[in-house]
Amino acid sequence: MKRFFLLGFLALFLFPESGNAQVWKMTRYEAITGLGGTFYMGDIGSITPEETIIGLKDVRFRFTRPVIHFGARYKLYERISVKLNMNFGWLYGIDDYGSNEGRGIEFSTFLFEPSVQGEYSFIKDRSSNNYLMMKSKGMLSFASAISFYGFAGFGPVIFFPKVIQPDPSGRTEEEFSHVAMAFPIGLGVKYGLTPKWKLGFEFGGRFTTTDHLDSFTSQQSRANDVYYFGTFQLVYVLKTGYNGGPVFR
Repeated sequence: MKRFFLLGFLALFLFPESGNAQVWKMTRYEAITGLGGTFYMGDIGSITPEETIIGLKDVRFRFTRPVIHFGARYKLYERISVKLNMNFGWLYGIDDYGSNEGRGIEFSTFLFEPSVQGEYSFIKDRSSNNYLMMKSKGMLSFASAISFYGFAGFGPVIFFPKVIQPDPSGRTEEEFSHVAMAFPIGLGVKYGLTPKWKLGFEFGGRFTTTDHLDSFTSQQSRANDVYYFGTFQLVYVLKTGYNGGPVFR
């Protein structure tokens, strides 16, 4: 009996790819919660596109507002996952800087963004292999693992802008829809703390089909509004059950 156990133990290290090729299937599911900040880029508080580089000069940290994140991830393959998101965030902007500094318009917007995103891991998430360490009852020490991935997706954004300081010219906005489409794209990283828990961070832009997130459209506007989320995430790994679903105990 001991001989067979020793042979299995050596095979795990001598042939890691073949021995662990399907281990990731044991932990397909992840539950996620997070907190972060928002970055708004639109008609208010921005500078002309000719004077900035992909909007980076418009990012001012004192204008960031919070975002609360909930998500669920499912691994389709070892490198490919799909993730469902629910984000509750706030945007803010004021014309005290940039091309329209003297205009003085100020706004605040609450938004809800449910979305689905696909992910591809450039650095594979090998922390699933730590499941074997749990099964071995402490035979091996836990080894932290870092994974790095890119994501892209789509979903509606439901938003409710509030005008704090209106346009001084007296111009009023026409009626507009409070629902638009958002297309998230960005990068993420995860770090294994234990076989069950990970820390993560995602940063990505949301390219929308509306120019009214701030309840204002300037005559010079040539693009729809864009906003960014940066979220720190706490990830809980769920075991895959015999029926293919997640095990919550």
